Formats: sequence, structure tokens, C-alpha cells
Amino acid sequence: MRARYRALVALVLLAGLGGLAVHADVTGDDRWPYPGPEALESDYDRYVDQRTFVTGSVAAVDGTEMTVEADTPNSVLRLRVTGVAAPVEPGGVVQVYGTIRPDRTIAAERVEVVNSSFGAELYKYGASAVGALGFLMLFFRYWRPDTDTWTLEARDG
Repeated sequence: MRARYRALVALVLLAGLGGLAVHADVTGDDRWPYPGPEALESDYDRYVDQRTFVTGSVAAVDGTEMTVEADTPNSVLRLRVTGVAAPVEPGGVVQVYGTIRPDRTIAAERVEVVNSSFGAELYKYGASAVGALGFLMLFFRYWRPDTDTWTLEARDG
């Protein structure tokens, strides 16, 4: 009888969690305060002098300016970002927060480099894989699965 109640509670909690995930996805755009690449692509002039937050790949760098490409459902939005002090090379990924200016330009207040290059992205995933492998090695050093009862047992010694 207890197992039945536990299963029912687990199902109710999972259904609630699923409902929260769907709600977050459906209402996410309404809660986001900045125009995204889709809105900028469709009606750029409407958002001039407003602040935005855009994530995109760097297409070109020229001194304190760079060209960022942000993917939209229909095409790629190209924006010129001014006031850049962050070291990034073409192909890197950046997050830009700034004020929208005419002629598809953003006056950057803050630029954060997510991946400065493909090598940085490769390093990020490689370090994560090494960490996960280390965790699994330590876990199975102290624990072993028992396939008869489908449980984990502590190893002796």
C-alpha cells in the first residue's frame, strides 16, 4: 500500500514539474524585457534608443568595432557593435548588452565573451568530459551495482 502512495506522489510531483516547464516555455518571451533578434529583424527602427541583449557569433573585428551575427528563424541578423574592448576573434561567441542605434548598430555597454574561439569551446567541453569521467571513476571505486536487486552497494575496503 505504501508503494502505491509513493508512486502517486511521484506522479503528481512529476506532472507539476512538467506543467511548470511548459508554462516557463510558453510565457518566456513575455517575461524577457529586451527585443530579441527576431524582433530586431522584423522592425528594427521601432527599437532604436532602447536597450537590448543579443547573443551571436563574431563575423568580423575591426579595432573597437565588431560585426555580430545572430540567428533568427528566417535568416541571420547582422549587427555592428561599437565600443568593444573584449578580446575576441572571428568565430567566437559573445553576449552584447547595449543601446540600439540607427543603421543596425548597437552601442555596447557590456560585451561578454562566451567562447573566444573554437579552441576555447573545445577546451570547455573537454574539461567537462574529463570531470565527468573522474566523477564516474571515483563513484564506481566506492560503489558497485547489484544487478540481482538493482541497487547500489558500498564496496568493502
